[in-house]
Amino acid sequence: MVSSDQAREIALFYLLSLMDEKLALSAAHKSIAQLKAMKPLENGTHDRVDVARILRKGFDTHRKMLQRNRPTEMSERILWFPDGTDFATWQKFYRSSSDAEVTAIVLTRILGFPEAAVAEGFNVSSGTMKYRVAKGTRQLGNVLSKSGSRL
Repeated sequence: MVSSDQAREIALFYLLSLMDEKLALSAAHKSIAQLKAMKPLENGTHDRVDVARILRKGFDTHRKMLQRNRPTEMSERILWFPDGTDFATWQKFYRSSSDAEVTAIVLTRILGFPEAAVAEGFNVSSGTMKYRVAKGTRQLGNVLSKSGSRL
């Protein structure tokens, strides 16, 4: 069983890391199906490492279908943002950062996954994950300071 919170996290991960509505929803459906096939923990959820591993594989598969700096094909209506949030700031960060940094920031800073779980799921060392998160955080901070808006 996949909880509605986990399904929302999966969809949000793909929407923010692929920046393409149709491809993100397709990837989310496939990842949710993979999670449903796995045995959940006693509390009914799935281990964060397993979720991160499935997300990485899904991202790698679906990312190959997109050109890196193509125009965004995602409407802001699909996501709910608090008043005063500027989605253009995320788009600038997305264009100026590597895939590794974007996925690290989405999982650790936006979705709240532990860095250790993401590192294990992505099959990288904890030091590499810390570097990606730190570099992505600096890059996002630079984008935010240049735009003068909030994310």
